[in-house]
Amino acid sequence: MRAWLVRAWRAAVIALALAGAGEAADGRPVDAVVAEIESRPVMLSDVTLARALGVLGLEPAPGPITDADLGRYLDAQLAVREATQLAIEVSSADVDRAWELSGGAALAARLAAVGIEPAWARRLLEADLLVARFVDLRFRDFAFVTDLDVDAALGPGSRDEATRARTRDRLRAEMVERAYTAWKEEARQRFPIRRVPGVSGPWPAPFALGASGTP
Repeated sequence: MRAWLVRAWRAAVIALALAGAGEAADGRPVDAVVAEIESRPVMLSDVTLARALGVLGLEPAPGPITDADLGRYLDAQLAVREATQLAIEVSSADVDRAWELSGGAALAARLAAVGIEPAWARRLLEADLLVARFVDLRFRDFAFVTDLDVDAALGPGSRDEATRARTRDRLRAEMVERAYTAWKEEARQRFPIRRVPGVSGPWPAPFALGASGTP
């Protein structure tokens, strides 16, 4: 894309973000551009839906969307981008399973109540599976914990196998988390993912999904 088109696009994104952050005239929260991924806007509603679904590094929570929520969402998008470049895929059956585990028809009803198409939620579920698959292939498959590591973590004395197994799992999870964190710090320097200048949270969530069983 030519430089002047990029500048024009970014100016439009910033203008939309500044205009959108807040509430409509009738007091309802409105959507807003909060970041860019390869010159494509990231909407507040993207982060809101990811948080409501508990995917892409976010946990379901009430209240405004925070800068930390946005940061976790963008970090997950780094992994999605890397997974796509590495041709990592997840099957439609896996997406179907994730959809059913997230509520299936009941989730569809909750989404419909706030005017959201199920396909949007399914795309976020697929992205979350991609992140998990990327972390497995890139980090977890190379995280090895030896018996000596377990002995050092437990200290002197004998331990039953269940305790040793739990300790091994904990140490492996910590290794994966450290490696993933280091990768994210490096990836932020390489990938064109950026927040919109001058726009920061917290933001009123543009919608809220009802609790399970309460569309």
